[in-house]
Amino acid sequence: MYQSYHTDSDGKIVVDKKDQITDWLHVAKSTDEEIEQLSKKFHFPKDFLTSVKDPDEVARQEKLGMDPVKEPNLIVFNYPCKETNELGYDEYITIPFAIILTEHTIITTAEKTPFFIDKIIRNQTDYQIDTKNPEQFVLEVAWQISSLYVFYLKEIVKKTEAMEQQLTRSTENEQLFALMSLQKSLVYFNSSIEASHPIFNELKEIEVFTQHPENRSLLHDVIVENRQAEVMIKETNQLLTQISAVFSSVISNNLNNIMKFLTSITIVLTIPTIIGGLWGMNVNLPIDDTPGAFWIMMFLIVVVSIFTTWVLKKHNYF
Repeated sequence: MYQSYHTDSDGKIVVDKKDQITDWLHVAKSTDEEIEQLSKKFHFPKDFLTSVKDPDEVARQEKLGMDPVKEPNLIVFNYPCKETNELGYDEYITIPFAIILTEHTIITTAEKTPFFIDKIIRNQTDYQIDTKNPEQFVLEVAWQISSLYVFYLKEIVKKTEAMEQQLTRSTENEQLFALMSLQKSLVYFNSSIEASHPIFNELKEIEVFTQHPENRSLLHDVIVENRQAEVMIKETNQLLTQISAVFSSVISNNLNNIMKFLTSITIVLTIPTIIGGLWGMNVNLPIDDTPGAFWIMMFLIVVVSIFTTWVLKKHNYF
């Protein structure tokens, strides 16, 4: 499915009429027939569109810097997205998003339309874009993706801080599963951010992306935002690693305390068994003929048990 848009004289995004293609064409969940049709119309390989169907596709570029009139350019970014995993915990993944620059039309494609594209289409504040300026369009999309990384990383940091607060009160398995999901998310983020570095280095060398002050400034902002995301990933990953180690230590320590307590209880409960077993043997024993021998034995058992409990308590076994 695809839809075409253009920017009007007021700078607003306007939907084109059906079957009309102008400045910007967005393709979502494309069919084989649509891929065949668009690749023939705009003279680019089919894999320019099919690449986004691969969830493991990394950020890359093809023929970037060449004249789009001669060779369509491809840029693939990975944008972050939050979803709920099979265990029911929040997890952040990255999804491929491709931009194809042709002679007259900018083509964007993704299996799942990013929310920032929806906001651009709806002309929401802070999501304005010029479809008649391909270079600015690319940089604006890159900025939105970079900002999205920072936004989700701040969200992960908040979750991490909440885990720190819960550490003293809860050591359930759920905390470890949630921690695992966040660590997994950071792996996705780090891979995607690192894969995008060559693209931005390439953009800095292309004249059309740097000759205008507006584009040059926007490119600088995108690079700075990516650098911020990269630093946040490293810091958050280190923090999660430390929290994971502390969680494991606390759980291990709690298990040791439980085993120590159960062992102490077992020792105390063994005393009546031993004394009762000794005086229950079928041989002559002291105080056998003494009146009230049973209560004497009970008193002895209670005294020895209390004394043993006191000794264990003194050595912090209870």
